[in-house]
Amino acid sequence: MMTTKHTLAGLALLGGITLAGTGQAQDTVTLRLHHFAAPTTPVQTQYLEPWAERIEEQSDGAIQVEIFPAMQLGGSASSLYDQAKDGVVDIAWTLLSYTPNRFPESEAFDQPFLPTTGEATSMAAHEFAMDHMQDDFEGVHPIAVFAHSPGKIHTKDVSVHDIGDIDGLAIRAPSKTMNRYFAQLGAKTVGMPMPQIPEAISRGVIDGLTLPFESASALGVLDVAQNHTFFDGSHGLYTAMMVLAMNQSTYDDLSPELQKVIDDNAGLQEAQRIGQVMDTAEQAAIDDIAARGEGQMIHIAEADQSAWREAAETTIQQWIDDMDGAGFDGQALYDDASRLVEKYTQQTQ
Repeated sequence: MMTTKHTLAGLALLGGITLAGTGQAQDTVTLRLHHFAAPTTPVQTQYLEPWAERIEEQSDGAIQVEIFPAMQLGGSASSLYDQAKDGVVDIAWTLLSYTPNRFPESEAFDQPFLPTTGEATSMAAHEFAMDHMQDDFEGVHPIAVFAHSPGKIHTKDVSVHDIGDIDGLAIRAPSKTMNRYFAQLGAKTVGMPMPQIPEAISRGVIDGLTLPFESASALGVLDVAQNHTFFDGSHGLYTAMMVLAMNQSTYDDLSPELQKVIDDNAGLQEAQRIGQVMDTAEQAAIDDIAARGEGQMIHIAEADQSAWREAAETTIQQWIDDMDGAGFDGQALYDDASRLVEKYTQQTQ
């Protein structure tokens, strides 16, 4: 919850309260930001922490942001969105796929072979969400909607060179759509929160998983899963839509001047920044593994992906049919997601 510290000027040094340029004491609003990922993940170290510093600087210290990674404030990853909506925390970063069926339009971005770069796909995700999902975000003030760099397949004792290698493997996938896709390929799909992945693959509970390299590196997964399958070409295997969301009442309670500070650090440019962080961290993690010479980097050329993409078409059509049955225009949503990804891919090349 948002906390406001009221102090007298004489207590400023003891209370650590930022003083305005006039030398008068001012109220300090402390925003608690909660998320599921490790404190070493690039989104925290290279985006959230600099974002918090910008907020503090541009508000002359009137806003402080405290970041709590790895679910330090309690609850499960699937509860993060409601923690922000209900005011348990002020801001949450979460994957929308952690609450299946709650953000049905967002699943357009879960479809296989949709994403390009993290930067372009994040910008596309933000515009898509603002166009199609405003009602879904009732109760929160979205700071940015974004997506990670395309995920790869990481396995421990087996390696995936072609589509037949997936058959029979226990795979952890990030969303119901990707679970459906891998099940279609013959995999045994296993759902679990990200923090449980390293132990699960180490103990053989799962044979492999799908994650971008930057997340796999931050989790320590790359120390265990040392076979990595890439899908070459312009479109990667999958991504997931995420949101950095602020409690609406917390935002409304800010002064107009402080709301402007938040707004100046929200929107499409923030989605782009996060996407750039994702892409830079992704390449750094890949380069690190390559430099160490550990494991196996397997590249499936675009010309060899026809079977993968044919299976993807079935998964996408099933999602479109499901959306149509739920009263949405599934084809229109998927087409708009694809259009926006291509739009921002061209703009950022």
